Amino acid sequence: MTLCEELYFEITVSGIKSEVRKFVKFIKSGELDEFFEVEPDYIDYKDGYEDQDDSEVTGFTFSNDDWGIEIDEFDTDEFLDVFCMAGKALDISGRLFDVDDEEYSFISQAGDSYYLNAKKAGKFNEEMDSAYFDDGN
Repeated sequence: MTLCEELYFEITVSGIKSEVRKFVKFIKSGELDEFFEVEPDYIDYKDGYEDQDDSEVTGFTFSNDDWGIEIDEFDTDEFLDVFCMAGKALDISGRLFDVDDEEYSFISQAGDSYYLNAKKAGKFNEEMDSAYFDDGN
């Protein structure tokens, strides 16, 4: 799917803290610059993140909230190939959308470097899917 004009995203990432930290380092490293420039305030850690042990489950939300990123075209598949491969040790779910409300929702389970279209996937993980779809996605 291709999004146009302005990009918005809201992505939830969760997993073992040591893996979350590695993924945040990847996001901040500039590896996503071919898609858009990452701002530090796009990352919002879960409460208590700093106090958690490296082996505990935690996460963050990666979102640009209401501030659209100007784009000509944004290929969701190209972005998610890179993003989900880098976060393959984590549970990742979210949505990408543009100013015209064209939207792509996706899910990528820990251990998988691929992603599924959330609206077409069916419930392959009832607990994760229920939480995702109950949030209004």
